[in-house]
Amino acid sequence: MVTGKRVLSAAPLTVLAFAAVSGLLSANGIRFTDFFRLDATLLVNPASYTINMLFHAGGWSHYTGNMWLWVPFGVALTWLTSNRHVLGLAVTVNALTVVVAIWFEGVGLGLSHVVLGVAAATLVRATGIAFQNASTQGLQLVVTALLLPTLGGLFFVLALAGSRWVADLYHLLGFLFGWAIEALYVFAAHDTGSESGGATHSIPDRLGPG
Repeated sequence: MVTGKRVLSAAPLTVLAFAAVSGLLSANGIRFTDFFRLDATLLVNPASYTINMLFHAGGWSHYTGNMWLWVPFGVALTWLTSNRHVLGLAVTVNALTVVVAIWFEGVGLGLSHVVLGVAAATLVRATGIAFQNASTQGLQLVVTALLLPTLGGLFFVLALAGSRWVADLYHLLGFLFGWAIEALYVFAAHDTGSESGGATHSIPDRLGPG
């Protein structure tokens, strides 16, 4: 039986909230530089590591381009995990990416790197569910084996968009951090399931029968 609690838990509230806030900022032409200076102070400005992902330097086209991927991957990961998990992943991927890349490219604006992180996490989580009855070593091997061709595909897609995107450190780091963070969750859950003598319960109850 589908209950109100199940429906609410499956509703992608985090995804919709990010899309709504970013959309309002883009639609009204509100930019990061309207509030913050692009100078050395960005290194110690908390906004550079948090709300920077909600501003889109390229305006409405930049925003809509991100939404084409943010919505489907974000919704998928919400269904496989939870709103809180997606929120934590997005915030963490953004912060870690900026910590590394701001020294080389300056503050990153937009959801591009977070979107790639969520996409990577969705792939890892889906793999964990598909191979939940495999051994821990087997699961780790599969997840790792998927990383190289996926990265190759990412570079191919970026190459089609021009050399500027191939060199975009934010995109690459966002993908790698999303992959690594989700892998930690999946491996930990799998180990717990193995120690209890059964398969890891990776599939949320709301996706099961009833």
